[in-house]
Amino acid sequence: MQLVNYAAWIPSEKARLEVGTSPFPTHVAADEIVIKNHAVAVNPVDWKIQVSGGFGLRYPYILGDDVAGEVVEVGAAVKAAGTFKPGDRVIAHALGLGANNPQYGGFQLYPKLKIVTAAKIPDDIPPWNAVVLPLSVSTAAAGLYLKTNLGLKLPSVKTSTSSDIDIDSKPPPTLLLWGGSSSVGSSVIQLAVASGYRVIATASPSNYGYVKALGAALVLDYHNPDIETLLIAVLRAEGSGPLAGAYDAIGSEATVSVSARIVHALGGGRVTSVISIPSQPPHDVTTTRISSAAIVTQEEGRVARKVWGEFVPAALRTGVLKPRPDELIVGRGLYFVQAGLDKQREGVSARKVVVTL
Repeated sequence: MQLVNYAAWIPSEKARLEVGTSPFPTHVAADEIVIKNHAVAVNPVDWKIQVSGGFGLRYPYILGDDVAGEVVEVGAAVKAAGTFKPGDRVIAHALGLGANNPQYGGFQLYPKLKIVTAAKIPDDIPPWNAVVLPLSVSTAAAGLYLKTNLGLKLPSVKTSTSSDIDIDSKPPPTLLLWGGSSSVGSSVIQLAVASGYRVIATASPSNYGYVKALGAALVLDYHNPDIETLLIAVLRAEGSGPLAGAYDAIGSEATVSVSARIVHALGGGRVTSVISIPSQPPHDVTTTRISSAAIVTQEEGRVARKVWGEFVPAALRTGVLKPRPDELIVGRGLYFVQAGLDKQREGVSARKVVVTL
């Protein structure tokens, strides 16, 4: 049977999306798969590219990073290893932006994917729920685990029980997270906790319960005019472990700068941010900007293999990793992808915009 592919194309720089046919993926490499998409999620990068351009894209192009669906074709090495097979239900971080190749873009019926950022999902997790994870997992992992960023310990699905805890043990290191209820922040909390870190996060009061349920030990209101002083006091308090670093999941000049000042007040260290880095950080603070694709390109893919190849599928099965934030479905079909970009641009809180296919 001849399969016909369709995509939500961005035809030119700063143009609105248009739905049209797209070539079915060809020349599937040994380490690649093709899926039939069942759901896609929208991220800020999608509408920001549409509004501002950039990324050196060759138009027309297919945006989209988050996909969930069913495997229809596998590359030779994948087939030989039995890693994935036709019919498997998967989520993946589509690497279209890094490859600058529309065949790898997410907003189409049949995207081509690298298995290094793909994972099987359990039968009890629907694709429109699971699809909220991929880009946020890659971004969280890049910031937390790459040696050029925070360089923290990699995650494990093993969880401690009361019988495992030594009453004389020292408190675990603490990660400061700015933006705990964001999509990336939601994954940062879950991965950091699975790595053995205590997370102190910021959020609005309406999202305190949400952030705590993800595993944060403490949540403070970022609106508080004294938030910087409060966080320094909390992190200095008796019983707090050493500061492992700060993760800025918001990425504004203000949030990364206050994170750097807090880290400086605690004796220096590292701050990593999804967008901005301060022009003049304190002398004892190292600041880095996160690239989600770097988990594939740096350190010979060590972080991607550990997080995507081992942790994500096992953690989804055991419930250590939950698809969060909850999906906000704006419609079914590629024609709703533009509406999804518009909705995400308007702003959503503790939700992720999803289109089913």
